[in-house]
Amino acid sequence: MKPGLLYRFLKVYVLFGFNFFFRRFQIHNQEKVPLQGPVIFAINHQNAFMDALVIAVSSKRNPWFITRASVFASAIARFWLNKLQMLPIYRFRDGHANMKKNDEAMEHTRQLLRQNETILIFPEGNHDRHWSLRPLQKGIARMAFDLEKETGFQAGLTIVPVGLQYENHFRSWTDLLVNYGEPIHIRDYQSLYEKQAAVAMNTLVADLKIAMQRLIIHIDPNENYDQIAQAVKNRPAREKDLYHRLISDRSFIEQLDLNQDQITNQPKTSKKLFCTLGWILFLPAYIPHFLFVRLIHWLVKKVVKDDHWSHSIKYAAMIFLAPLFYVAEALLVWFITYSPLALFIFALLVPITAFISLSFRAGCLRKKEEVF
Repeated sequence: MKPGLLYRFLKVYVLFGFNFFFRRFQIHNQEKVPLQGPVIFAINHQNAFMDALVIAVSSKRNPWFITRASVFASAIARFWLNKLQMLPIYRFRDGHANMKKNDEAMEHTRQLLRQNETILIFPEGNHDRHWSLRPLQKGIARMAFDLEKETGFQAGLTIVPVGLQYENHFRSWTDLLVNYGEPIHIRDYQSLYEKQAAVAMNTLVADLKIAMQRLIIHIDPNENYDQIAQAVKNRPAREKDLYHRLISDRSFIEQLDLNQDQITNQPKTSKKLFCTLGWILFLPAYIPHFLFVRLIHWLVKKVVKDDHWSHSIKYAAMIFLAPLFYVAEALLVWFITYSPLALFIFALLVPITAFISLSFRAGCLRKKEEVF
């Protein structure tokens, strides 16, 4: 099934915007995703709607998103969300009567998979911004086996585990690794399922949990979590390549001894020098972007009630408002100068000054924060 024009446009536009929102946006093992046949993406969930956007633009598949039903309240919302390939799912808080509608929703999902479509699921069932994989729900296993049972295990369904490793869940201009894992073929569980269906579902969930944990930094949520996470961020000479950084960070955690002084916060001399001299470039470079940055901060403050959504709202505001804002600034330059050369210079300087401003603000101006 070919996605609609709006979906295809946003897939290109959102990916383009990531180049300005993230300092490094890296996709690893994209080739692991089957190009044909039904696929379920199983993703760790740390950053609200941003997680779904990342998967949609980083794969050649065009996933449907299972989304909480409350956002489908109005007819207008239902129309546009359907265009974006979103499917409603009801939760206990939506009431017992609405929960019964999930049978219809699950049948629609299985129908899409029978048509070799792709479904995106967050098996943890909720989001949390810590570097941890929370317990997985059994819904993904139930969906997978229901489909294969209906087709006599001939559907060829695969579950592709995906790990999203955010360097920071609040800030723009940080790093994000999208790490695809080895596909899990549901057909491999056929013999066990036919003997003991419950055991097969538990085994699949357990295998999926192990596969997902391998794709991210997983720190057990205990009393030492903040110390371990801070130690990772302060590890000397962390790699620029995000996949190699992940491997090294995981190895570092395995060898970490909290009884030793492995948590340092001393700024490097080179960074001090960069921040001192950087003001010379930053102040003039920040002028074209000052009002836009303040606008984004104001919108996030007004709209966001749950801080897990701050990253998603910040990005959405950026990609939709940036064209309007900078076109308005370009028109202002034109009406002041009536000079094509001035307009050309302005257009040339906007991305250059944005890069300078983002780099300086990220490294020198942001106040010291907790790890998350």
